[in-house]
Amino acid sequence: MAEEDTTEPDSTETGLIAKLKSNKKLMIGVALLFVILIGGAAYYFILVDKPKENVVDLEKKDESTEEDVVKVTFEKVNKYSLKTFFFPIKLKNSDESGRFLLVTPIFIISNAGLAGQISKDLSSIRKTIYNIFLQQEHENLTTNIETTKERVKKIIITKVNEILPVGTGVVKEIYFSQFIVK
Repeated sequence: MAEEDTTEPDSTETGLIAKLKSNKKLMIGVALLFVILIGGAAYYFILVDKPKENVVDLEKKDESTEEDVVKVTFEKVNKYSLKTFFFPIKLKNSDESGRFLLVTPIFIISNAGLAGQISKDLSSIRKTIYNIFLQQEHENLTTNIETTKERVKKIIITKVNEILPVGTGVVKEIYFSQFIVK
């Protein structure tokens, strides 16, 4: 004789919990939804909700200091490039040393209109620069190059500004894109 299973299902689990246990797809869906909600909350609190540092409230202009507001301005740079100079470096007794100086100056000028005036006076400007470099001593051009460059820059700026007519503008600075002693 076969015994019959007379155990009855537990009647305490009724309703929604019984349906969840019996339907495995629904149970997996609820667990997945729970994981997504926790992941979204973690993402929001960890990555999105960072405290904002160094934020200046534009409404409170009276309370802000000059250090809080940084204004970036760019000044247009007007330049005039000269052709390369090639100088023989002479010794004190005016003999050739066998070394040469290759220089390419770039003028930083005060306004764009000055470029036209420099073009008009270019021959006298080039002659002046050539004479300034020829007057430099052999030792200065071969050993004290950086100090010689700075001294020559100041002399060139002064002499070139003397050549240019008053009121047309000035040469502010000179850069050498090439300054090679061979």
